[in-house]
Amino acid sequence: MADQLQLETGVVLDARGAAWWGEVGILALAGVQIGGPGVLRPGSGLPALSALDDALYRFTELLADYRPLKTVVLGNPLPAVRNPALLEHALKSFVAAVACHGELVVVPGAPEPRLDEARQRWGLSFQVLPAFEAERLLLVHGDDASAEAARAWLARQPAGLVVFDREHPVILVRQQVSSPLRCPCFLVAPDRLCLPAYSPAVAGSPVGEGRFQSPLAREAAWNRVVAIAGLRLVSLPWPQGAR
Repeated sequence: MADQLQLETGVVLDARGAAWWGEVGILALAGVQIGGPGVLRPGSGLPALSALDDALYRFTELLADYRPLKTVVLGNPLPAVRNPALLEHALKSFVAAVACHGELVVVPGAPEPRLDEARQRWGLSFQVLPAFEAERLLLVHGDDASAEAARAWLARQPAGLVVFDREHPVILVRQQVSSPLRCPCFLVAPDRLCLPAYSPAVAGSPVGEGRFQSPLAREAAWNRVVAIAGLRLVSLPWPQGAR
């Protein structure tokens, strides 16, 4: 079982790279890459599925543990370079896995025509939104446009929490581990939560360098880093975790 850390009642960080809000039944992920370039099985014209099937199994297991009403994916989950047959299989399987429990919502940031094209071509049911709001939560990509909207939303919602990706933060963990590890991590502030990349192949931004891409990260009053070390979570105070 993956490690879990409860930020507050009903709010859980999961070492598989997800965040859960039990009161509203929302599971949030960022840095998801569905499919990828892939290869074909010799002579079949069909995708080689071993790595993909493993990824889908792990994703299905995560969904089964939480049974979300809505699974919200931040960022564009379609790889820039992909094998069309592999992408079709992967996207259909991903959407079907979510549909067993609830709805899929994708928040890509900038408009992404490929998502709409894939949805229409293969008859898939999911929402593509510029932002997703649920009670005191606002989930956005974290680019300049969504950051401006998030600031305005926080001004109206003083107890609100903005959840975003864009950074895919990683840190070098030296405490509580046998040897230094480069780990994806959550960044935690009173009004913001930055999610790590869910997919291992997605590159991350080192927190210690302090060069954040999103205004939401640059302006945040971070107070904690929660690193993912294997299936463990290592919680470190800021700025110690950023060194």
